Amino acid sequence: MHSSGMEIAQQLFTSILIIFVAGTAVSKLAQKLRIPDVVLFILTGIIIGPSALGYVNIQGSSTLNQAILLFGASFILFHGGTITKFAILKRVWISITLLSTVGVIITALVVAIGAHFILDLPFMISLLLGAILASTDPAALVPIFQRFPIRAKVAQTVIAESAFTDATGSILAIVIFSMVVSSVGTSGWSVFGQFIYLAVGGIIVGVVVGGVSAFLISENDRGLLREFTPMVIVICVLASYVIAETAHASGFMSVFAAGLMVGNARTLRLTILPKEELSMHHFVDALGLKFRMLIFVLLGDQVNLSLLRAHGLQAFFISLIFMFIARPLTVLACLLPDRRAKWTKQELVFFFWTRETGVIAAALIGIVSSLVSSGQLLLSITFVAILMTLLIQASTTPLVAKILGLIDLGNYRRPIRPPSQ
Repeated sequence: MHSSGMEIAQQLFTSILIIFVAGTAVSKLAQKLRIPDVVLFILTGIIIGPSALGYVNIQGSSTLNQAILLFGASFILFHGGTITKFAILKRVWISITLLSTVGVIITALVVAIGAHFILDLPFMISLLLGAILASTDPAALVPIFQRFPIRAKVAQTVIAESAFTDATGSILAIVIFSMVVSSVGTSGWSVFGQFIYLAVGGIIVGVVVGGVSAFLISENDRGLLREFTPMVIVICVLASYVIAETAHASGFMSVFAAGLMVGNARTLRLTILPKEELSMHHFVDALGLKFRMLIFVLLGDQVNLSLLRAHGLQAFFISLIFMFIARPLTVLACLLPDRRAKWTKQELVFFFWTRETGVIAAALIGIVSSLVSSGQLLLSITFVAILMTLLIQASTTPLVAKILGLIDLGNYRRPIRPPSQ
């Protein structure tokens, strides 16, 4: 005879089993169709969720859902840090800095203005939506640059932007969310100060935790935990997030900074042996896939189809504003001032097109949708924006690069792996 707690646990196990089985099947299908797997994950969530078959029904406000979203987003941000190389940051740091700060604000404001007028939402709710969509998606971009030899400077800048923007975009969303739920007026300087504290505090914690973790798995006399590299990575992610949040700093920025430290261990004169390095990358890739699967299937599971039908056309127009107004304005405002990078017209147009949103936006909307007014409407709009950017932009990125002459077979280096010793 099972207790009620045991029955709930078995139901959750069954739901996760269904998600993984269905997710694995559609991952294979996505490979055959050559489309981003996250699109099929979302559609799978709708089919197996309460709006259709009803096999999976994990509430957005449940502890399990919130834990999956927080740890999943943290792990994916950590992964983004590990694939961002200091050598690239030195070359295009002005562009990346502007894109991940000024660019996030421009994107959030343009989307907010559009949502405010199209849906007649309160401006702060519209701004929250803009901040959520301001994050890009390294989970969708990295596989594209693995498979196609797009010009190295461009590819690595796009990946670095996506990683940094995920961290800064999540901070902006958290700041605006706290303003919305507190309903207390806040001055611009107060918001700026909160943003800086969250970012800088998170960076400090992440640098320390990531540095210690890199030291423990490196090739040195005190590299005590080399054989436990995957476990050290999990501890690093959890410790970075928990310590930063305990200090009221940004846990998301902290895990990203920790990933930077681990991914750039050689620059810090810490040599991680090939065996441990390969083990780390295999573990990060495998766990990242599982979390992407869970996050996007759960996103589809929670979409309100009646609300989507009622506001689908409006969400479509907001997504068009996001893709074809906010992104070009952001690119022009952030890349043209960087004379050192010498961006060409073809490269600028390519940046216009690479504006996928995905994992972090899905995680953020999953966290806040049950806690703010119009949360389900924001979730539906986010759902449409993710589908449109992934289907229209991510699926055609290699073709656009080819048309613009950005395929570079001769000098291409894969941006997501450190060079071998």
